[in-house]
Amino acid sequence: MGNTKSSSNRIGISMINQKRPQPSVNKHQNLSEPDDPRSKWALSERDINFLSSQTGLSQDEIRIWHEKFFHDNPDGRLDRNEFRKLYRLLRQECPERVDNMCDHVFRAFDVDGNGYVEFGEFLLGFAICSRGDLRSRLDYAFECYDLDSNGYITEDEIEPVLRGMYTLLGIKHIEDYPPDIVAKDLMTKLDITKDGRVTKDEFIHFLMKEGMYRNTVNPFH
Repeated sequence: MGNTKSSSNRIGISMINQKRPQPSVNKHQNLSEPDDPRSKWALSERDINFLSSQTGLSQDEIRIWHEKFFHDNPDGRLDRNEFRKLYRLLRQECPERVDNMCDHVFRAFDVDGNGYVEFGEFLLGFAICSRGDLRSRLDYAFECYDLDSNGYITEDEIEPVLRGMYTLLGIKHIEDYPPDIVAKDLMTKLDITKDGRVTKDEFIHFLMKEGMYRNTVNPFH
């Protein structure tokens, strides 16, 4: 999932686009690098303006999220367990329905693949997945299904994520729509080139058009 960055207490998102470049983002842009741990509580105007331009959040919203993020996570990053706790608070569903999807969503938010979600990664992911356009949300959804992070989805990667989606959606009678059968059916429709793997473009192209499948597959409605 891209190059691993250092574990310093940074708030930057300089690596945010090495895994999933967005046209509007300058991938060489950095937020301020703090000189000491205390400075992680401060965002420069440059930082705030950059985050606002990339997330669509207001400057006040960014300040609020920043204060909360570092208050709850002084080291400036979330591991999988910490991310799960925060993600539960962001969803309307009960925690039991959210937990099965948390690891998949974590992988999508962890843009640089270093095993943690830093502030910039979290804020951008949260903004896109809750407020972004459909294409951007499907871009993140693809990362949930790409279990080995090789840039392709195969049938055996679809099924386990679908099971998490079933739980998230509260689908109880799975015998009527077995995940393995749905995964096989979905794969035949997604795999336009019939090479046994689905690219991000194929994934997004199909789900942009097919609302019925999209509502079952996409965790970011």
